[in-house]
Amino acid sequence: MESPEDFCSIEDDGDARKAAACTSSTSSGSPGESASRLFGRQGTVHRCMGGGKAADLILWKRRTASFGVIVVATVAWLLFERSGLSFLSICSDVLLILIILLFLRANYNAIRDRQVQTLPELVLSEEMVNNAAASFRVKINNVLHMAHDITLGKDFRLFFKGR
Repeated sequence: MESPEDFCSIEDDGDARKAAACTSSTSSGSPGESASRLFGRQGTVHRCMGGGKAADLILWKRRTASFGVIVVATVAWLLFERSGLSFLSICSDVLLILIILLFLRANYNAIRDRQVQTLPELVLSEEMVNNAAASFRVKINNVLHMAHDITLGKDFRLFFKGR
């Protein structure tokens, strides 16, 4: 097993926060040190989670952002629970509302003689369509081959499996 000094020298890339974590992990005997460790590991819980913004949110180091995530998740849950709609129908409703807002914005800009922002032109190349069709064809052939084997009784378990 590596010593704490080896672990810190491997992980240290000049970041001040990591250097501070390495110096604190090499110190021994502090009573609060074992409380911030996960399952007796050398690194802190924050470091085990990646040490980035996501770890800050999960560990409540950025309290307002963590609270915002909880509020948004609660509102989304209430929306799904109370409306009785599925996730797909709510997503399609939101996208429809966004399209209507973009339409109204474009008309408003046309009335005020402002320049409408141009949208990028989406073009599918023939090569990309052919590649997608070829991969789709292979997957359909595999499914048909499996269905053929099941029908002929070569796969008894799937043949006799019922709903």
